[in-house]
Amino acid sequence: MISLIRRYIPPSLYCSCSHTNNEYKKLVNILGRQLAIDWPNLNGQKWNNKFWEAQWKKHGTCSLNNFKQLQYFSLAIGIKNKLDILRMLENAGIRPNATVTYNYNDIVDAIKAKIGPFEPELYCVMPHNNVVLLLEVRVCRDAMGATYISCVNNNNSCQGYLINIPE
Repeated sequence: MISLIRRYIPPSLYCSCSHTNNEYKKLVNILGRQLAIDWPNLNGQKWNNKFWEAQWKKHGTCSLNNFKQLQYFSLAIGIKNKLDILRMLENAGIRPNATVTYNYNDIVDAIKAKIGPFEPELYCVMPHNNVVLLLEVRVCRDAMGATYISCVNNNNSCQGYLINIPE
C-alpha cells in the first residue's frame, strides 16, 4: 500500500551534515517505532533508518540552532498528527483511489483550508503508465516550528497535471 509521505520544517538544500551519527542512533532507539508508524519510507527502500537519516541531514540540520534531533523528529510527528493530511483531503472529497484523478489546485486548496494561505509543495512521480502519482505532500514551518510558511523550493512536480492518489 502506498500512501503520502509528510515532510515538515523548512525544505531546502542540505544545511549541514554535522551532528548526525551519535545522536542519530539514540533517536532511532527512542522514536523508531513511532517514526515507523508516522513517517515511514515509502520509496520502496527496505530500511527506514537511512530514510530518516537523510531527512535529518537534508532538513533537520537547518533547525540545529533551535532543535536537537529528538526534538526535531518529535515536533514533526506532532505536526503530522495534528495536521492529518489524508483526513484534510477526504474532507474536500479527495480520496486515495487507483482510478480517480484530482486537479492540482483542488488538492492545494484543501491543504490551504487548514494551514492558511501558505503554499504547500506536492511531489509526484510518473511511472511507466503515464499516470501522475502523488508521492509527497510537504508543508513548511518557520525555523522554530511554530507557524506555517510557504514552501520556498516550489518543486511542485504535480503542477499542471491530473493527479492520482494511490491507495
